[in-house]
Amino acid sequence: MAITNGFYSTLSSVSDILKEYYLGPVAEQLNNEVFLVSRLESRAEDLVGKRAYVPLHTSRSGGIGARAENDSLPAAGNQTYSKAVYDLKYLYGRVSVTGPSMAKTKNEAGSFLQALKSELDGIRNDLRKDLSRQVYGDGTAHIATCAATTSSTTVNLNAAGGAEAIRKGELYVGMVVDIGTAADVNTIGDARTITAVSYANSTITISGATVTTTTSHFVTRSGSAVDGAAAASGSRSNEVDGIQRLVSEAATTVGEIDASTATFWDNKRIDAAGAIDLEKIQKTLNLVRLEGAMPSVMITTLGVQRELYLTMEDQVQYIDPASLNYAAGFRTLSYAGMPIISDIDAPYGKMYVLDESTLKVFSDQDWHFLDADGQTLRQRADHDAFEAIMARYINLGATKRSNQAVLYGITVDGAADTGI
Repeated sequence: MAITNGFYSTLSSVSDILKEYYLGPVAEQLNNEVFLVSRLESRAEDLVGKRAYVPLHTSRSGGIGARAENDSLPAAGNQTYSKAVYDLKYLYGRVSVTGPSMAKTKNEAGSFLQALKSELDGIRNDLRKDLSRQVYGDGTAHIATCAATTSSTTVNLNAAGGAEAIRKGELYVGMVVDIGTAADVNTIGDARTITAVSYANSTITISGATVTTTTSHFVTRSGSAVDGAAAASGSRSNEVDGIQRLVSEAATTVGEIDASTATFWDNKRIDAAGAIDLEKIQKTLNLVRLEGAMPSVMITTLGVQRELYLTMEDQVQYIDPASLNYAAGFRTLSYAGMPIISDIDAPYGKMYVLDESTLKVFSDQDWHFLDADGQTLRQRADHDAFEAIMARYINLGATKRSNQAVLYGITVDGAADTGI
């Protein structure tokens, strides 16, 4: 490739290299490393514009019955239908390399590309972690609930949820967050940078002025949550509808259908209210099987899986890791012919019994660079810097919910699950 002044002749040349040598690997790794996304089927053919429409068969015909000879035939009936509608969510990763950094490497073009690749590798890992958080979330973008904080930059979080978010790496130094209520998502803190985190104390320290919080306040990734008016119209947040919304502990609205009134659309749930045991798991399986489910996987935390090793040792079949090794190194044990998979990003204290055939990933295309102008790498306006932006338009949804179940309120070692 031609080189001018020790650097590639055009930005287009660099753009081509980024596409050829980087985009394919990053998209594949992202999809494989986010466990649920790697297992669920993509249904791009159902997209109309930026929405997915799923037709639903909600009830059978009443026009059947047994009669005596020469009796009137049953009145004609009909099948009934509805539809679920899912809006795509827009996810982005943005990296930037400054002009001075380019100047320092201009005598070795490969050095600049390696620096850029390092940034892109980093954003891939960050995207994977954040997408996994969203996939297991409830669609509100709430990462943690606050506790009482009085005029301080060290914000107290709910002890259980705050510690969970910090332990999972969902709140970290350098992250930019908003703090507010469901009605006003950044009324307490707007675009504050986290400067310190404490798992032991369930606290984060933020930049800027001191804040006062209550249990009505939430921490969200800056710009990801939406205010109450938008939430009331159905756009719960700018993040995907995760598994805690699709298979929830209470009736929820999914795909613009309210399960509290449309009961055919509600999932199954059992409050474990303590340690997990075989009877609770089997009862959960029985509930979904009554709905015609063919459950294909059970997903839980490392701690709950460990409890299973201890309490069901004589009743569980242990699978040779060489014969059942999932993407990104997920390994498992088996019960009733199904894998019980532990995922470090799975919600604490819960086990999901899923029929994956009716859970979907809706997406119009895979991860891609924003390059409508033909440039993968472009100069930032009014800045001596160049940037590349990756994007994916995606959401999770279901074609049936009554065949999914969650077993929640599970304790580990006689206390709240801490994920280990």
